[in-house]
Parts: sequence; structure tokens; C-alpha cells
Amino acid sequence: MRGSARRAQAVISVVSLVWIGCRAPQASAGSDASAGGPDGATEVRGAIAADAAPPPDELLPANADGDLAVRAHHLLDAISHDDSQFAMDLMFPRDGWLSTRESSDPGKEWERRVAAPFRRAIHALSRHHAEYDGAQSVSIELGSAMSQATPKRHGWKKPLWIVHESRLTFQVDGRTRTLRIREMVAWRGAWYVTRVR
Repeated sequence: MRGSARRAQAVISVVSLVWIGCRAPQASAGSDASAGGPDGATEVRGAIAADAAPPPDELLPANADGDLAVRAHHLLDAISHDDSQFAMDLMFPRDGWLSTRESSDPGKEWERRVAAPFRRAIHALSRHHAEYDGAQSVSIELGSAMSQATPKRHGWKKPLWIVHESRLTFQVDGRTRTLRIREMVAWRGAWYVTRVR
């Protein structure tokens, strides 16, 4: 009986620590990390913060996960509306480019090499918008030509994964259609389009 009581007390203590760690306010940037809450709450908060950290830039994402299919559907919406704003979550993000490219002006390079071509490709494809209106059953298959970039001057600073010739498959009015995506790059555990065509 006494052993059962000790085990129960130990479980209550652990649950209390986790609850305190979740409820306690985060320490400010200038505060001393060692001045944490009672009963080791600082260590619990640190573990929770570590779990919330973004994945490494060069992590290879899962093949064609659900999130990618949803974002790929946004590309079809962008084409049917002739508006790239619908698919901004699929285009390689500017902050990702700034942090991973070796360039004298990475912001300007992102606009020239990613954003502007992305907008032009959507506008060109929108001329056939009837082929994309009402798209359903969207799926995406990553291309077989996958490689890891070699960090170099005036290029990628990190060994990000790159894939060419991915296929976006969808149905419109019962007919199956395919859109080829020329290049995608993985960043922080997700795939993004750098070149549509």
C-alpha cells in the first residue's frame, strides 16, 4: 500500500511540473534562465520551447504530404483567378531566400528569380483558366530528379533539397489533367516552388 501511495505521489508531482511549465510565463530575453519557476519548471519550459522550434532548413520533407496538396490546390486557384496572391504559400518565401542565399542583394534576387517569374507563369497559364476552374482531387507527385544543393558563392548557403519536374494531378469535370512544376526547393521541412515553368 505504501509503495502504491509513493507511485501515485510521483505521478502527481510529474503532472504538476508539466502543468506549471505550460502555465508559467516565458522568461524575457534579458532574464536569467536559472531563475526559473519552482520544482524545475524552467527545464520543462525549455523542453517545450525546443519542441516548438522550426525544423532545420535542409530537412527533406515527407513526399507529397497533405499540406503540400492543399498548397498545390492554391496554385490552381491562382491560375483560374489570374492572381498569384492565391498561391503565396506555395511560392518559396522571401525570408527563406534571404537566409539561404549567398548574394549581395538577396531580396532583389528573390524578386527577379522567384517572385516575378512565378507571377508571369500564373498569368500565362491563366489564359487557359477553364482547364483549372473547379479543380478537384488534387495530388502532387514529386519528380524523380531530386538532389541536394552544393553550398557555393553566389548560390545556396545551405545544402537544401531540390526536385525537378514534379506533377500536379487534378480533375475538372471528370477529366484528369496534369500540370508540371519545373522546380521545387525544400526549406524548413516543406516544399516550395521556385520555378513553375
